[in-house]
Amino acid sequence: MTRTAKGDTMPAHLTIHCPKCPSDEVEARLTPPEDASSPVAAFVCRLCGHRWHPGELPHLLAPDYDQAYGTAPTLTEEELTLAMWAEGINLRAQAARDGHGPAVDHGGYRLFYLRQAAYLDRAAHAMQVAAHGGLIDPEHAADAADAAVMAADLLLHLDLDLDQVHVEGLLGADAPQWQSPEGLRGYVRQEYTAWQEWESAVRRSRRQP
Repeated sequence: MTRTAKGDTMPAHLTIHCPKCPSDEVEARLTPPEDASSPVAAFVCRLCGHRWHPGELPHLLAPDYDQAYGTAPTLTEEELTLAMWAEGINLRAQAARDGHGPAVDHGGYRLFYLRQAAYLDRAAHAMQVAAHGGLIDPEHAADAADAAVMAADLLLHLDLDLDQVHVEGLLGADAPQWQSPEGLRGYVRQEYTAWQEWESAVRRSRRQP
């Protein structure tokens, strides 16, 4: 990761996703073109073998799955955390209606939706890889992808409604690159990465004497 002069976080490189399968395990190779003898650069997916050329590369500036979720809890742990968190939010809301304290504030709601969107993004990616390998029904993977996009869209529009006060990534929620299903999920990875870096900085500061 690199930082701008303002301290914003951005990936050190563009993530390259295969256009034919959900893999981001891509390598560059020199391949002979059809109409010339000199080799030209091409990208090859290590998972499905699809080959394409740099001119076809999608320009999505967002952390890849390893960058965003490499230190995240397991999916099982996160699912349990989110279930308990949702119950707590509902209890706080009921208590507030009964006049027993405040409900969860916007920042708390936003963090819940961020982690929920990240969980669904991770789960959908794992199911897409499994479906490509013939391990699960592709329809199940498609349903998971739809759920991930819906959760990402909810997060992005929540950030817009809140005037982006909680947005920590380099590109704001109104950036044009997020206006696609893959872009929406990339926005989740950007914001989850930024949140994790903030959490790490807070933990380091607490350990200092």
